[in-house]
Amino acid sequence: MGEIVRNCRLCKVPMESSPFPMCENCLKERDRVRSFITKNQFASVEEISLSTNVPREKVEKMAKLGVNPKSDLETNIH
Repeated sequence: MGEIVRNCRLCKVPMESSPFPMCENCLKERDRVRSFITKNQFASVEEISLSTNVPREKVEKMAKLGVNPKSDLETNIH
């Protein structure tokens, strides 16, 4: 087990040393959101949240942090 050195960039949960800035759960959620957005570029945050089962607040935070497949996710927030 590694030493806890930082918090997840998205959910702020303490995490062990890792090459990734997010915890394992947030990485999985990010991948689901990315995959959905790739196929549904003009979906609203609500549609993304409902379709990926990722809380709306987290989807919005992903957009603010730039955690998306394209830099235009913020412009898709309706």
